[in-house]
Amino acid sequence: MVAAGVALMGAKAGLKASKQYSVSVLGYDFIGLAMRLFLFLGIGVLIQAYMSATIQGGNWLNSIAGFFNIKFPSTLPEWLTKLFSTGYKGIAFWQILQITAILLVVFEYMQYDRMLKEKGEKPNATTQAVFLMIALALSLMVFPQTIQKFKEMRIING
Repeated sequence: MVAAGVALMGAKAGLKASKQYSVSVLGYDFIGLAMRLFLFLGIGVLIQAYMSATIQGGNWLNSIAGFFNIKFPSTLPEWLTKLFSTGYKGIAFWQILQITAILLVVFEYMQYDRMLKEKGEKPNATTQAVFLMIALALSLMVFPQTIQKFKEMRIING
């Protein structure tokens, strides 16, 4: 019990020191941004898991009930079921989350830039580069998949 408390205090001190270092070197708390993105995407994973389990549970229940010629009504609207499984009109929930994460980084940079302009300061080139790298990394993970999905939908519909 004491070891866990000591470890927690050490983790908090390390986190605080890394935040201070990030702010002192880059002029921005990238540790905080990473934590917010991790929390946002983590909650998204939990929502996706819950909805997938709900959808699969309903399918499983209807499969078992089908042996007895019983059909339970779907508890979720069809568009919501598609959103969390194959994608509603070609767009899945996880793609929406990924695009939102990119927008969060862009808006965070815009807020940082506006704050510096209000103070009459210029942004650090390294800080701008780090924001750009984060946004590009997220974009490279998201946009090729999304473009491929749109191409597939166009082929299916065309």
